Amino acid sequence: MDIYSALQIMAGLAFFLYGMSVMSSSLEKMAGGSLELTLKKVTSNKLLSFLLGMIITVAIQSSSGVMVMLVGLVNSNIISFNDTLAIILGSNVGTTITGWILTLTGIESSGFSIMSVLNPKFFTPILALVGVILRMAAKKEKQKDLGTIFVGFAVLMYGMTFMSDAMKLMANEPWFANILVMFTNPILAVLVATVFTAVIQSSAAAIGIIEAFALSGQITLGMAIPLILGANIGTCVTGLISAIGVAKNAKRVSVLQVVVNCTGALAVLAVLLAVGKLSILQGSASHVQVALVHTLFNILVTIVAFALEPVIIKIVKKIVKDDPSDLPQILIDERLINQPTIAVNECLGNTMVMAMMAKEEMERALHLFTEFSEEEVEKVNEIEKTVDWYQDQLDSYLVKLSRVSLSKQSSEDINKMLHLITDFERIGDHAINLVQIAENVHNSKSGFSEAAIRELNILYAAIREILDNAITGFINDDMAAAAQVEPLEESIDKLIDAITDNHVDRLTTGECTIELGLLLSELLNNCERVSDHCSNIAVCMIELSNDEFYTHQYLHDYKRDSEEFTALYKYYTGKYNLNNPQI
Repeated sequence: MDIYSALQIMAGLAFFLYGMSVMSSSLEKMAGGSLELTLKKVTSNKLLSFLLGMIITVAIQSSSGVMVMLVGLVNSNIISFNDTLAIILGSNVGTTITGWILTLTGIESSGFSIMSVLNPKFFTPILALVGVILRMAAKKEKQKDLGTIFVGFAVLMYGMTFMSDAMKLMANEPWFANILVMFTNPILAVLVATVFTAVIQSSAAAIGIIEAFALSGQITLGMAIPLILGANIGTCVTGLISAIGVAKNAKRVSVLQVVVNCTGALAVLAVLLAVGKLSILQGSASHVQVALVHTLFNILVTIVAFALEPVIIKIVKKIVKDDPSDLPQILIDERLINQPTIAVNECLGNTMVMAMMAKEEMERALHLFTEFSEEEVEKVNEIEKTVDWYQDQLDSYLVKLSRVSLSKQSSEDINKMLHLITDFERIGDHAINLVQIAENVHNSKSGFSEAAIRELNILYAAIREILDNAITGFINDDMAAAAQVEPLEESIDKLIDAITDNHVDRLTTGECTIELGLLLSELLNNCERVSDHCSNIAVCMIELSNDEFYTHQYLHDYKRDSEEFTALYKYYTGKYNLNNPQI
């Protein structure tokens, strides 16, 4: 019976942890990152931050997940370290909800009644069956996720029931009684619970086991409280692990949790040691009392921490001091991959920043042909380095992010960004080429002829407009702006052909030198390539918005069958015409 019961406890713990993991990941996926994204917007309001920290923890059933998310957000400079205390406190209170849910396993009733309906042995099989049906029959992704949540919850509750039943069987075993004797020493009980929670990285599971102990009727309230305190200390380990290799402010987030949880636990432990002889602490603890103590402890810590917030923040900053040799800033922290929706949104925001920088870089490069300055050359070179860094960071991050479980929308966004960042980076490369051409023209004995300058100014205006349509279309998700890119690209090709023909004529009449002619040819080639990349951007947006990506087929059909294309092409060829006196 001893071995059977021990194996049943291990099986119950395995089911519990697996069910918690499955339910947590599905809840987070179903939430779609909306809670985390809201969190970014309300961090300046402590009450809202506290409530959202609590809601997110309840929604994803993981205070450890919230801590990892916070470390990642702070490390990416998305939110400030000073705004994290309220979120941590909300998460601590939110995790106590799981303990109350687990108290359902202690409900006992004879016959059919309202109480029997609340017993997991009644509703868990129903939830499991409904979950399996949804997983197998549902067509929508959210319905499948809901089914996974039901199955995960059912597995979790079965695990809790297994542990409770096994502990009841072992209640009279001598070796089990010897284990419980250890918990009569409050300090040893805190250490055991701390280590156990740190190993399994789940305070909810630790509280579940303490409730299972209580259901066996073999532990007192004085034994249960230190175990609860240890569970609150042990849960800090996940945050500490996630803070390895991050910037100082991100390290401070995990240290902040340790300071709050450990100080609160040690203070309560000191009081417990002082009043340990009270009769109320000597009576058997119920599973409901375990949940209640867990909740009251975290509420008390929250009240005190809010009152002492400036002091706590100051202490943490002294523990983790400013360091000039701190790690260089990264674009997006990899820990956010565990919150894919918020990671995708951060990538999208940074891709937009990259797009705007590429646009600015090209506009500055074009301006050098009308007003050359070494300061502008240096500025373009600086922007190019930043654009390249963004491309490297985003490309590697998006590839890693694409390997995790994602919603359909997130997968589409990643696919779009992987296509677009290459075009943005190449636009920057062509801007650098134009800078070099502008330097050569500036250093030449004679610049382009007046006729060539007038023609190039028309081309520059067209390039600026196609850049604006492509980049603005991407940032605003404006399909109307994107649809104007391809007709303008065709018009630019025609314009470049006309400039080339005129250049050949000037070469034959001696108005242009061969040296400047080569520079003009390179200039036109780079402008044409920029126009092509703008076309790639627009086509990518339009095709992916239609759940397709057949570039050549789209362009063929659009140019052949679209009245819109014909009208816009006619408009742009008229607007950017070498004979247009208005340009």
